[in-house]
Amino acid sequence: MKPGDLVRIEYIRPGKEVTYYDEDFLAQDETCLRTFKTLPDDISARLSRALLEQNLIQPHQRVGTIAKRYYFNEPFNLLEFRELDGTLLGYYSDIGEPVLQLSPAEFQMTDLFLDIWQFPDGKLLELDWDEFEEAIQNQVITPAQADLARNAMKRLVDETARGIYPFHYTSTE
Repeated sequence: MKPGDLVRIEYIRPGKEVTYYDEDFLAQDETCLRTFKTLPDDISARLSRALLEQNLIQPHQRVGTIAKRYYFNEPFNLLEFRELDGTLLGYYSDIGEPVLQLSPAEFQMTDLFLDIWQFPDGKLLELDWDEFEEAIQNQVITPAQADLARNAMKRLVDETARGIYPFHYTSTE
């Protein structure tokens, strides 16, 4: 694979429809797959509205690009949201099972419902505990998956407080 080639991410949310993302390949090593996407206007507008509704960005801000890291041995991914001019909007992680490589250009991630958002000033929000608890109650994730998600959330909150997350994970260039 070379930079610019398309990779497909099969994104599984247990109990929900599978989503497929086609992303531009940047690099891959034993640690992670890195992708990049400049968003088309319609997707940029829709995503920006969704982030604004959650108070994650300001009304004058608009997502232009997303750089993603999918880790092979970590229970989360790392998304870096920026405006088209490069201004950082925030970091986001889906907590889930480590990404699996299905073929040279196909990968799979299973989301375990918990997410975090870090603002550029370092403030961290824990997201979707209600969806997580509902997934446990409805038995759409296993007890082992629930433990993995809880432990990953605890770890990332702790690493944020110690200045490790997300910066340690963005230095895998």
